[in-house]
Amino acid sequence: MLYVTLLMLGMLSPYSGGADFEPVFAAGMTAPVVHASVSLSPAVSAKQTEVIKEYDSLNGVTLMDRKEDVVRKKGEPLKVTQDPLLGTTEYHYKDMLVGLNDGLTEYVHVKPSAKSIQVNDQSIFLTTGHLSASLGKPDHRAEDGDVYVEDDKALKVFKDHSAGKITGVDLFFKYSE
Repeated sequence: MLYVTLLMLGMLSPYSGGADFEPVFAAGMTAPVVHASVSLSPAVSAKQTEVIKEYDSLNGVTLMDRKEDVVRKKGEPLKVTQDPLLGTTEYHYKDMLVGLNDGLTEYVHVKPSAKSIQVNDQSIFLTTGHLSASLGKPDHRAEDGDVYVEDDKALKVFKDHSAGKITGVDLFFKYSE
């Protein structure tokens, strides 16, 4: 039933018009969100166009960016704070923050108020259905969310399971223990 509901929502989505369709109200998004193509045959089917397997950037910021790169890409931060626990400098932006250590990006956190994220060049709505369609099956499931791993990087979708809400998305280096 959930699959059928998600399929129907995808068909009603303003982004279901195909790869060349971009609605007027998508200002600020660089790529349309296209997650499924629908066939109206007797056996209704949905096919994922492409699951993201590499996590090079989150909202335009990579883990290789220096603080100068972050400011060039995102502008001057609204505020700058120090995280004494992690030893990082955090650049706060409207719907995200960037954690820097020794002038290099260590992590990127997107708040749920963003409503969507951009992984590499693909925009994804911050809903469980859109994230699942775009990211596929998580490599690990944790109490506080789903983790997707690629080489030395990880993308984590934080979730409040009791409320059924996404509470944030992080891109960070996966450290071996």
